[in-house]
Amino acid sequence: MSITRINHFEAKVGSEAELVAFMQGVVEEILKADGCLSCRLLIGAESSGQLAVVEEWVSIAHHKAAASIIPKERIDKAMVLFAKPPFGCYYTLA
Repeated sequence: MSITRINHFEAKVGSEAELVAFMQGVVEEILKADGCLSCRLLIGAESSGQLAVVEEWVSIAHHKAAASIIPKERIDKAMVLFAKPPFGCYYTLA
């Protein structure tokens, strides 16, 4: 059974477009990872500063193994775009 990871992000006011562009690049990289079945970037319908990345993986282990795809330096540069720390959880079908 596959695993779904939903990650939530909030952009600082004025950084929405830059964060969307950054996250689009992240999604492109994730899609190349071993065990990634799908990955989508969603923008909040009520607030363009609210983003979600919905990932489907073969397993949690595959997701964790892919965690280093985006270099730490690139992540560190993007951290200034976030209004608060990102968070995510794993989900399975009920």
